[in-house]
Amino acid sequence: MTKNEIKKAVAKRTALGFMIGVFIGQTILILESLGMRDGNFYPFTTGLFELAGTKIGAVIIQYFITGLMGSMFAGTSVIFELDEWSLLRQTATHFIFTSILMYIAGFISGWFPHTVTSTIIWFVVFIVIYIIFWTSFTLYYKNKVKKINEAL
Repeated sequence: MTKNEIKKAVAKRTALGFMIGVFIGQTILILESLGMRDGNFYPFTTGLFELAGTKIGAVIIQYFITGLMGSMFAGTSVIFELDEWSLLRQTATHFIFTSILMYIAGFISGWFPHTVTSTIIWFVVFIVIYIIFWTSFTLYYKNKVKKINEAL
């Protein structure tokens, strides 16, 4: 990919990713609220409400955080199309970007207590989930390449 193609791909993916991020975020909030089994909707954490000061402020912050997370995951996926980079460099770069941005989003949103222990647990969980997704995508694309090669 040329630099111009990379910029265009990142722009397209981040725009679409924002919408997908908001959709996924709202879906998770609905499912979590249903799981409470009390008929109420919980659109944000108490920590986010305390940060924002108002309910609408917390909802707006939550909206943009989930949108930006979607943008980040979609936009950074272009990293895996940089053929001149090794898979290790692609993965390390993607992991660093996503882990830092997800941590910031979680910290602001109040998804975990602001303690050293909680931060360590959060990163361990993130690493496990990242490895599961990375392995799944790697196996999927290896299988796709194998089928293409067999067809040739």
